[in-house]
Amino acid sequence: MSISMRFVCVSEASQAKSVEVLGQSADEPVTPFQLREFVSMVRGRPVLAGTLRTWRSRLGVKPDSEGFYTMDDLRLLGRYLEALSQGRTTDQFLNQEYGKNA
Repeated sequence: MSISMRFVCVSEASQAKSVEVLGQSADEPVTPFQLREFVSMVRGRPVLAGTLRTWRSRLGVKPDSEGFYTMDDLRLLGRYLEALSQGRTTDQFLNQEYGKNA
């Protein structure tokens, strides 16, 4: 099974464009490098390691025991970046996602 996710590039420097991420399956592990590349694609520019660490911490995105992430982690980060680009705060995003405040 192949899965596809589509996000809007939220870069301020360019016009909005779609970013599509393909994976072989929902169970396919995502490396830390792939996670960072994905976030950079959605942002439209490189993302500092400390910034990504902060975002992961705010959202509760953690690697598994082998150091991999999931496609669900990518989806959550993508939705978060889109929300931030629309002016929503982390608390607003978490309330929308989970129905509670951070």
